[in-house]
Amino acid sequence: MKKIRPHIEWVAFTTGLVLIAMMDPLSSGSSLCFFEFVGIEFCPGEGLGHSIAWIFRGEFENAVSANLFGIPAVLILSLRILQIWKDLYINKTTTQKGHTDGRSL
Repeated sequence: MKKIRPHIEWVAFTTGLVLIAMMDPLSSGSSLCFFEFVGIEFCPGEGLGHSIAWIFRGEFENAVSANLFGIPAVLILSLRILQIWKDLYINKTTTQKGHTDGRSL
């Protein structure tokens, strides 16, 4: 488990991005929005998955119209994945506890 823990975050982010990128942005499915579950009709993340799917298809105009925060979300997640890889494989700065940023597990 100690060898797996430093990789959980980047694997989860990468898997999520790949799965959303493979999603058909024209399809509509069930929503995972907490606000909709509690009865509030406004959802701040509405269309974020569709926006990310459009980004990976190069359709930036559709991405922005789906959700304005799709591009920043992809950039932030991609930069975090690269930062973790850099810490794990280039700098090799894992702590004795096995976490890349010094937090204890």
